[in-house]
Amino acid sequence: MGKISDPKLFSSIKSFLTVYLPKIRARSSHTIQAHKDALNLFILFLKTANGIELRKVTKEDFSIENVLAYLDWLKSERGCADSTRNQRLMSIRVFCKYLAGEDMLAFSAYTKIQAIRRLPVPERVLENILSIDDVQLILETPDASTKIGLRDRFYTALLYDTGCRNDEILSLTLGDIVTGKDGGKVNIIGKGRKFRVTPLSKEVIAMLRQYENAFHPEHCPQKHLFYITRKGVETSMSADNAARILRKIEEKAKLQRPDIPHLHPHYFRHVRAMHLYQAGMPLPLIGEWLGHSQLETTLIYSYADTEMKRVAADKVNNSKSSVFNEEQFVFQDDDAIIRKLYGLA
Repeated sequence: MGKISDPKLFSSIKSFLTVYLPKIRARSSHTIQAHKDALNLFILFLKTANGIELRKVTKEDFSIENVLAYLDWLKSERGCADSTRNQRLMSIRVFCKYLAGEDMLAFSAYTKIQAIRRLPVPERVLENILSIDDVQLILETPDASTKIGLRDRFYTALLYDTGCRNDEILSLTLGDIVTGKDGGKVNIIGKGRKFRVTPLSKEVIAMLRQYENAFHPEHCPQKHLFYITRKGVETSMSADNAARILRKIEEKAKLQRPDIPHLHPHYFRHVRAMHLYQAGMPLPLIGEWLGHSQLETTLIYSYADTEMKRVAADKVNNSKSSVFNEEQFVFQDDDAIIRKLYGLA
């Protein structure tokens, strides 16, 4: 093997992936893998476009010119969507920030890379967004007179009501949901181990009570909210189990409405965010609701055309402007929402 031109850079890459991300930043294995993939693709770009072999890569190759060319290469040569391009950019920015902190990258180079903006990707969230009626149909699809139907309805309703990521839902314990005379809330540990609180509608709290009676008669707060039992052993419900629930609901809902789009957990997160946005909730609060670390992530929900805004205004003034009848769907009191989101209410 030939001599590595910049051994300190490769040492930094290793410490970034094996120490900084998992131990200092407490990032998940999925996030670490995403950063690793982005770095490997950047190195592949340097070889393909610039003829730089792996052992010849140096810190100077992390320049504004190369990063911009890399982003173009992802779209033109790899056929990546704008959303994927944005994810790769985020990973490169995080790594360059780490290099700058290690005095491996000049501050001027770092700031230029940080200034590269993400591309708006409205098509990711604005196409085939479920209407209020669609969501109501989906929640009515499971047979709540059966134990499994009760679970399927509650899982789907909680997914929509909270706007949580699927792994956040599946990692919840019974004790993470707090109810009282003023309503309910969910305590969530999100990406980067960040804590947030999301309010629950009265209808979902009612579903929770039914679900608890069927699946948590002992009311043990440490037990996973959603679980499966195999050979007498209880384990948390997996993402595959959740996908099967939504696939079953989708197949049944399509019998009544064939145009229902493919249902997957993250899709409900976008639907909830769009419904909140259409109802007048400010974007910064939607970001807090969803647990976004940067406002620009939330800005995709503002790319609505005039017709969508007109329809949204009609929905807000309509008595059926919410999936849940008791929900106050026109948000005017920002202080009240902030108090709920941060556990002050």
